[in-house]
Amino acid sequence: MKIIKLRKLVILGLAIPALFTGIAIAAGDAYDPLRTTVGNNGDNILEYVVEDGAVEINSYLAIMPGAVTSVDQTRAGKWIWCTGLSDPYCDPKNSPQSMKATSILPPCADATSENCIDSVEIGNATSLTQASFIRSTKGITFPPSPEYNYIGASTTSLWNVPGMPSASGTTTYSVMPRIQSYFRNGKFVQGDFFLSVVPYREATGNYQENRINPDPNATPQQRYLGNGSQFCAWAEAGLCGIPQDFAAGARIKVKVRLPKEIGGWFRGRLTDPAMDVTSFSVNNSLVSVEATPVTVPRMAFLNKVSSFNDQEKVWYENFGSMPAADYGRATGPQAGIPEMSFPFIDLYRTRVKDTAVGTNTFWNYTTTSWGNGSNCLQDKTKVLGIVSTNALAYDGSSPSFENQTLNYHVSGLHFMPDGVTPVQGSYNLVMRSDTARCLYGFTNAPVKATISIVGAVDSPIATVVVGEKNGWLSLSANGFTFSEKTLQVKFSQDAPAPLVAPTPIATPKPDPSASSAPVAAPAPIVVPVAAAKKTTITCIKGKTTKTVTAVKPTCPTGYKRK
Repeated sequence: MKIIKLRKLVILGLAIPALFTGIAIAAGDAYDPLRTTVGNNGDNILEYVVEDGAVEINSYLAIMPGAVTSVDQTRAGKWIWCTGLSDPYCDPKNSPQSMKATSILPPCADATSENCIDSVEIGNATSLTQASFIRSTKGITFPPSPEYNYIGASTTSLWNVPGMPSASGTTTYSVMPRIQSYFRNGKFVQGDFFLSVVPYREATGNYQENRINPDPNATPQQRYLGNGSQFCAWAEAGLCGIPQDFAAGARIKVKVRLPKEIGGWFRGRLTDPAMDVTSFSVNNSLVSVEATPVTVPRMAFLNKVSSFNDQEKVWYENFGSMPAADYGRATGPQAGIPEMSFPFIDLYRTRVKDTAVGTNTFWNYTTTSWGNGSNCLQDKTKVLGIVSTNALAYDGSSPSFENQTLNYHVSGLHFMPDGVTPVQGSYNLVMRSDTARCLYGFTNAPVKATISIVGAVDSPIATVVVGEKNGWLSLSANGFTFSEKTLQVKFSQDAPAPLVAPTPIATPKPDPSASSAPVAAPAPIVVPVAAAKKTTITCIKGKTTKTVTAVKPTCPTGYKRK
């Protein structure tokens, strides 16, 4: 069996001791695979496709272990958690290898603050309401260190929007903008950015925020204590933010001030997104994204570790594991890593009867790697575009440019949870107009686009909407069904109409002796042209004779004039 290796390092569950209890499901609570009854018997395990961004919900500094490539390797217990940049393991003066920082951004303190949330608005298609900031949650924070280009770290912030409820009626929302950075050549380099907005209700119970372990004898692997519960949007001592679904037709707009190093392509769980990027300061851009949440069908099922084949064992080591609500284990690939999530779905598609187990509404987006196939897709100094879909799994990279089309790969289950209704796919692409013109060598004339769905024959014709506004091209496709598909976008432009040179008109010279009274325009003068005179000659070839009549007659080849 071919063992599939990871393209990039993924953290599913952080190895942090957790204190939490199972959550009673209330009407209106969003579906969560981790609430499945698993059983803590050492063999049962919940397998599911993990939403990108759903895992790292706390700030941290750490030394990462490498990915495994065989069944006899493990990453368990190898993460080293740091108490700050003065920690010997993470002190930049010690040139740490594989150091990673996850930094949640706070609300902006004032009009000049950088690396922060500028504003949050929530409403519907006709109007948006400014959200009011409640507070930042408790948890691990770190101060910035400009010397090493470290932006510092905060916690998830909580907001209230009276009159703009979620599907369950709550008006409170958590906002988590997160930057991952990596220590290279003596300083931190900004990596991926992720932003999510989650409606929540507050629940009480035995919960804890992430915090530094006060025990001086704690090992480097035990330095963090707290929130091991991935089904809380945020957690503190005694409190948990239980995710809710968005209300139908909700529209969310968030502006963030981000380091200018963060650019290129974004991907997301959004519908009909609108994007705007302006310069905020020497170091920051102001990035605005407005969109409607998207409904995503989910995949989850129970398995047994004792039945794993070699591929499943390697997957398990690389995916890691996290606790379910009943203390059982859960694992699975991230949706945006196709070399993991696509084979995972295909392996278990028959087992789950090609049917989703539940649905969620999400509003989030994240940066992604630059596109391949053209230098036009690789400019990281500015935001080039955003691609979004409701597919269960998708290509976490930006669209690739192949054979004059932008290709994007998605995969999913065929049926909604009722086992009868087909899942209806959605796809949105918002792209800088000048990027499309760069790809195709277009002029500034209007640009058109077409979308093709390449895959199984069950795909109905997709609905396509194309528009161009304020320097951005927007297009969407809806109504296709899932198995594994490639969405191909091709831009075009009408050829400019040929220019017709005007007929020159001679301007008559004024006659000094003419009076100032109006003079009728002279009738056009027609000059007759004499018809050319034709003549007739006689041509011979042996005993054959021919006559030729023309303006300038000549004998045919082989004939001579008589």
